[in-house]
Order: sequence, then C-alpha cells, then structure tokens
Amino acid sequence: MERLRLGQVIVIVLCVAAGLTVLGVTAGRLVAGSGTPAVPLPSSPSPSPRADMTAEAGRMASAGLRAANDFGCRPREDAPHPVVLVHGARGNGAATWPVAAPYLAKQGYCVFALDYGWSNSIERSARTLGVFVEGVLQATGARQVAVVGHSLGGIVPRAYMRSPEGAGKVAELITLGAPHHRLTGELARTCGRETVCAELRPGSPLMRRLSTPSMVEPGVDYTALGLRAEQEAASTFVEGPPERVTNRLLQDDCPLKGAVEGALGHNLETLDPVMLSYVNKALETPGPMPRDYRPDCFALIL
Repeated sequence: MERLRLGQVIVIVLCVAAGLTVLGVTAGRLVAGSGTPAVPLPSSPSPSPRADMTAEAGRMASAGLRAANDFGCRPREDAPHPVVLVHGARGNGAATWPVAAPYLAKQGYCVFALDYGWSNSIERSARTLGVFVEGVLQATGARQVAVVGHSLGGIVPRAYMRSPEGAGKVAELITLGAPHHRLTGELARTCGRETVCAELRPGSPLMRRLSTPSMVEPGVDYTALGLRAEQEAASTFVEGPPERVTNRLLQDDCPLKGAVEGALGHNLETLDPVMLSYVNKALETPGPMPRDYRPDCFALIL
C-alpha cells in the first residue's frame, strides 16, 4: 500500500475533528454516514435507452469529489473493474470518500461515486444504484464493477445484486461497517423513522431475503470489514465459503487502533489508512482480500 500524502493526512485530521461532534452511540453509527443532510432521490429512476445510461449516471455522480467520476476513464488490463463507491445513511459521496477516491484512483482504478436517496427503501436505492452501474459500464466498456460500500452502502449493493437487473454486474463487494446480519433492536430504534430503518429491523422481510438461502451471490467475491464496537449493533461479517469471503475487524490486526476507536468511529472508518489498505488489497488480488494479509498499522497514527 502506498502511504497517504501530507495533504490527505490533513484532510483526515480535519474530518476527525468535525466527525467527533457527530459521533453517537455505536448502534446509531452503524447506519450513519458523515452526518450530512440526505440527498434527494432523482424522481422515479428507471433505465433509459442504452444510449442515455452514461448521462443518467452523470446526473447521479457525487459532486465535489476529487479524482472520481471521470466517465472518459478506461480500465487498465490489470484493474479491469471500475470501482463504484456507495456512501451510507445521512451522508454523500464527497463527505464519505475524500481520501479513498483519490487514493484508489492513484492505484490505477477508474473510480466512481454516486449520491442517492438513502432515506427511501433499500429496494429503491438498489434500483438507483443499478442505473448508475449501467452508466459506468457503458462509459468504460467494462463488463462488471467492483463495489465499495460504507454502512448502509454495503446493504444497498446486496439488494441490487440479488435483483435480476444486478445479477452478474458486480465482480466484488467490499464493505466497511455494514450491518449485514444479527441486527439488534437498538440499531433499528436509533436509526430513526425513515423507511430504510424499518428494513433494518431484526427479521425484516428484506434482510431475510438477502440471507436466504445464502448471503452470497454466484461469482461474487466479498471482503467485509468492521470495528469491534460495531458488532454490538449488528454483525459486519458476511457468511459464505472461505474461498469467496474474507471477514476482518480492524482490531484483529491493529489492537492499538482500539485506543482511538472513538475518534475513528463508524463515521470515519472510510478515512482510516488501514481500512484503505484492506480495500486496495482486496481489489488488486483475485478473489477476496487474502486471509494472510497484514497491514502496516503505523502507516498513520491519528
């Protein structure tokens, strides 16, 4: 992993200072993004004629996010899948991925990020993601994308991949702090009254559907990342065959990170250099992140 530049370090420190004012209880953070207002959903997104898909995706692209959403980008042979970044609840792309997007672009990936109406149903958000993915595939000429999702942004792609429109469009899913299963009532109560919160209740029809008969889709590799404290609200792990799924907690490799977990928090894990090293390793190797991969825990100490 390439070390982050000084400018990126400054961004992280500033984001940490701002993030400390919005960090809540652990259960609430599992569905929160960066604390920014919701982005209105484009009215009734539906697939346009094939020639219009790139334009549709361009209208959904996150504004103000450096090194992302270049629809003229062409994937390299050794990085054939464009990377689509999906933010969590109460967030947007610019606030969630200011370090990740330029970092991954520098590694040679075509990077894209969308803003979507997170407070609507997960099914509707999945359809929005589907329109965006179609536009990215059309623009880049790729056959599949790799998706990196934070929090709720890890569940929306699963709903998309389970739909007929999304089947076969995603090669790899990498999630950070996503409430995949074993959801608690506390998670739902602290989420709020938005439609999405009802879907995140234990035993909800949607969550049952995403786990039956299996949590994984044919041909998709999964890397599920999380923090130890997040497990109090829901499991950030994906259950599936070991050759296709890698689960990892940050503190498993870097115990000292636990000492500053409150500063990193659920909302800020997309800025953490160890988390980004996991993401990059998963993207650059066939299959999920190798189980024997160990990051440099001291690449940056906040």
